[in-house]
Amino acid sequence: PTVVNNVETFAAAAKIVADGDGAFAALGTPQSSGTKLLSICGDCERPGVYEYPYGVAIRQILDDCGARDACAVQVGGPSGTIIGAAEFDRRVSFEDLPTGGSFMVFGQGRDLFEVARNFTAFFAHESCGFCTPCRVGTTLMKKGMDKIAAGNGTAVDLAELEKLGRLTHVASHCGLGQTAANPVLLTLEKFRGDYDRRLKTKEFEPAFDLDGALEAARKITGRDDAAAHLGAKK
Repeated sequence: PTVVNNVETFAAAAKIVADGDGAFAALGTPQSSGTKLLSICGDCERPGVYEYPYGVAIRQILDDCGARDACAVQVGGPSGTIIGAAEFDRRVSFEDLPTGGSFMVFGQGRDLFEVARNFTAFFAHESCGFCTPCRVGTTLMKKGMDKIAAGNGTAVDLAELEKLGRLTHVASHCGLGQTAANPVLLTLEKFRGDYDRRLKTKEFEPAFDLDGALEAARKITGRDDAAAHLGAKK
């Protein structure tokens, strides 16, 4: 038969058998007893799986894994919470930073916009398409992030991303859609500068490069004018 228990369950069971349930329950915080396995990766010297009592501070974890210049940590995977350096005294627990165990460290050289863009593409790909808010919302958020990455975004686009993200969060049917906007909303809130430096300075600059879009048509037709896409020279 298939073993359905995960590694964390076996680790907890072994500790309970060895020390007793009272000793295990005494670990952690009043609302988060026991220990938690964290899979730590990213910009650190000693990635790996670490076991901590609930209530451990993010700063302690970063020290233990050798993250010397961390600017951010993603706690709980793409659907979780990203925190900046000012929040490193927060703690892993159900009452503060709950997590399934994923812990990604980002150093000072990381572009948090690109991190959020990558996560957004992941959610757009993984959406099952059952409900419209998630199916359309994740797709539009991805397109919005791609537009900003291409240098065609404005402050209006950031406002639209925020509005779209909040709508996707409250209207989606399942947990994927309800958390799909977390990367965008949280990085906009905490790392706004990574977005702002990509924006156009004028609100009404064209967002679509028509001339560039016609380049392929010019090559095919051998024409170099505004009607190049209509057909080859007679």
